[in-house]
Formats: sequence, structure tokens, C-alpha cells
Amino acid sequence: MEKIACLPLGALASNCYVIPAGEKAIVIDPASSEEVMALLENEGLALGGIIITHGHYDHFAGAAALKERTGAPIYAPDLDSEMYSSSDKSWAWFMQGTEFRPITPDHLFSDGDKFSVCGTEFSVMTCSGHTAGSCLLFCEKWGVIFTGDVVFCGSVGRTDGYSGSSRSMQESVSRIAKIEGDYTLLCGHGEPTTLSAEKKNNPYFRGI
Repeated sequence: MEKIACLPLGALASNCYVIPAGEKAIVIDPASSEEVMALLENEGLALGGIIITHGHYDHFAGAAALKERTGAPIYAPDLDSEMYSSSDKSWAWFMQGTEFRPITPDHLFSDGDKFSVCGTEFSVMTCSGHTAGSCLLFCEKWGVIFTGDVVFCGSVGRTDGYSGSSRSMQESVSRIAKIEGDYTLLCGHGEPTTLSAEKKNNPYFRGI
């Protein structure tokens, strides 16, 4: 596998990203496990790490099973810790027909942290609003930002769930608008976009 793969998974077609890292792979936001395991087995890759962008169940519903099957550690935002064990707070009911399986992350990260998984470096920018711990994950190696449900093509994440805040989302958008350079944005739902395109066209960035 020579590029990042995107698997839209689960009831909400949440984008799960599989990043090649030598003989291993990193998985971001697995809504289920079977499709991820099938891809890894087809590519002959071992799972080296599981990263969660925020605490909604449609982004971590497959994490417990993946860890159980592979032993891969889970990395997740510290500010969403209460959500990983709560079906109500994590909106698990959106994932109809899916058993709620809580997770206990092996590593918690916060704003400004940098961490390495399988030799791939990630930098964290917490962007509260969708949830308190929602974040952008910068991966300079690939020139991308994994945005979770913070920014979408032409929109931003809803703010009416547990620990959501419209005011915090506005503050986060203002912070994102100040990021220098350009990146491909790999979003939690929908199509990829670019930082420059969102600064120019996303209505939530107007007037900043």
C-alpha cells in the first residue's frame, strides 16, 4: 500500500483512514473492524496503532475489537475521556445495530502534543466545539491534516452533543484560519478538501 486509504464505515459512513508505515499500518477513526482487518490482511500489514480524533462512537466503534485482535495501542484526546465509556455521551445510538464497546486509551494526547506511531509523527491542535477534545492531527510526512468532525468540505461539525459548544467552534475556526501554508484535509465524513479552499469558500470562515 503506497498511499493513505479511506474506508467509509458504519451507519454514518464515517471515514476511517489507513496509513501505511512500512510493514505496519496506522488506523484513524475505525467505525468497525472487519473491513479494516480485511484491508490489512490483503496488504500483508500488521496494525501498529489506532488513533481516535474525538469521542463520538461512529469514530471508535471498531477500536475495541481491533485492539483485541491485534494488540495495537489506542491514542485518543484526553478532553473526551468521559465519552469513551459512555454510550449516551458518545452518541452510540447513531450506530444502529452496533453493540457499544467502550475503550480505554493507552495514550491520551492534548493540545500541542507530538507523538509518533510506527515512525510516523503527528502533531495535535485541539479544536473544541464539536466535542471538547475534538482535534486536528497534522501529519507532515503526508502533507495532510486529519480533521475528524471539526471541518468538512464547506462546513463544520455540529455542536449540540455532549461537551459541544458553538462559541468554542467559532474560536476553533478562527484558530484554524491562522494556520500557515496549505494541507490536504482528510475529514471525518465526506470528501477531502484543502485548507486553502476552506479558507476561501467555507462560509464559517467568512469575516475572519
